[in-house]
Amino acid sequence: GKDLSKLYAQKMADFVAAGGVTGKRHAEKAEAKQANSGSKKAKKEARAASGQPKRPPSGYFLYLTENREAFEKKAGSKSPPVISKLSGKAWKAMSDAQKKPFEDKAAKAKAEFQKAMEEWNNNGGGGGDDKDEDEDEEEDGEEGQ
Repeated sequence: GKDLSKLYAQKMADFVAAGGVTGKRHAEKAEAKQANSGSKKAKKEARAASGQPKRPPSGYFLYLTENREAFEKKAGSKSPPVISKLSGKAWKAMSDAQKKPFEDKAAKAKAEFQKAMEEWNNNGGGGGDDKDEDEDEEEDGEEGQ
C-alpha cells in the first residue's frame, strides 16, 4: 500500500509540475450541474417564452374551476388542500353521467392541444427539448457520411 501511495504522490507532483490543475474535473461537473438546474420559475418562464402550448386541464380540473366557490363556502376556507380534498371526494362520488360534460370538454381541449403541439413542433418549436428528434437528426447525419 505504501508503494502505491508514494507512486500516486509522485505522479500527482509530476502532473501539477506540468501545469495540471487538481480537482478541475470535479469543479467543471459541479458548474455544469449548477448551470443546468435552473430554478422552477426560470424553467416555467422559458417554457412560456418559447410559445409552447399549455397542457389542457383534465375533466376534474374543469369541474374544480367551475365549482371552486361552492367548495370554498362549504369548507369555510380558501386553502387549496382543504378545497382539493372536498372536491376530490365530490368528484369520486359523481356518476359517469355527471362527469361526462366535464370529460367531454377535457377531451375536446386535449385534441386541440395535440393539434397545437404538432403545429408548434412542425414550426421548429421544440428547441432541442425533444430528445427523440435530436437522436433522429444524429442518425441522419451518420447516414450521409
